[in-house]
Amino acid sequence: MIHIKANPMSALRIVFSAMLLLLSVLFFGHGAARANEKPELCKPESLPSEIQNRLKEEYGSWKIQEPTDLSQRAREAWEPEKPLTCPGIAVGHFESAKSLSYAVLLVPTGHPEEGYRFLVFSQKLGQPGYEVRVLDKLDEKGAANYYIQSTPISKFFDEASRKKFQAHTMDGILLTDSGENEYGVEVYFWSGGRYRHEPIDY
Repeated sequence: MIHIKANPMSALRIVFSAMLLLLSVLFFGHGAARANEKPELCKPESLPSEIQNRLKEEYGSWKIQEPTDLSQRAREAWEPEKPLTCPGIAVGHFESAKSLSYAVLLVPTGHPEEGYRFLVFSQKLGQPGYEVRVLDKLDEKGAANYYIQSTPISKFFDEASRKKFQAHTMDGILLTDSGENEYGVEVYFWSGGRYRHEPIDY
C-alpha cells in the first residue's frame, strides 16, 4: 500500500481559496443585485402595464425623471429624503382610499433639462382603466431642479385645514423646486373633484 503524505499548507490554501470564492459570490452577487435595483425604480416597467402603454403612446419622446437628471442642488435635497425611491415617480392614495394613483414627472429624452410634464394616473371608481391629469408643466430650462414624492396629507393639514381645503384623502404629492433662487415646495392634493396645490414650509 502506498501512503501519500498530506501537505498541510496545500490543504490550507484550498480551504482559503474556497472561502474567498464563497465570499466573492456573496459580496459581489449581492452588490450587483443592489446596483440593479435602483435604476429599475425609475423605469416605466415599475408602473402598471396600462400606464406604461399610455406613456409610450402619448409621451414617446419623454422619460421619467431619474437621479442622474437632477441638478446637484436637487440631488442633495432629494437623497436624504427618498434615497430608495425615484424622483420622477410618486405612488399613493391621492384620490381614493380604495385605489392607488401614480404620479410621474416626465422630462424630454436626450434633453432632460428642457422642461417637464407632471401627470397623475388614477383609476375611475367602478371602471377599468386609468384617467390622466396634467397637474403642471414647464417648457423651458430648469427641469433638473424638480422632483416629486408622496406624503401623508396629515403631515401638513390638521383637522381644521382639512375642512377648509376639503383635503380628505390619505396622501398628497410634493413637487419640490430646488433652484438656487427659487427654492420652494408645493403640495398637490385632491379636493372637490380636482387637484389643488398650496405652497408649504418644508
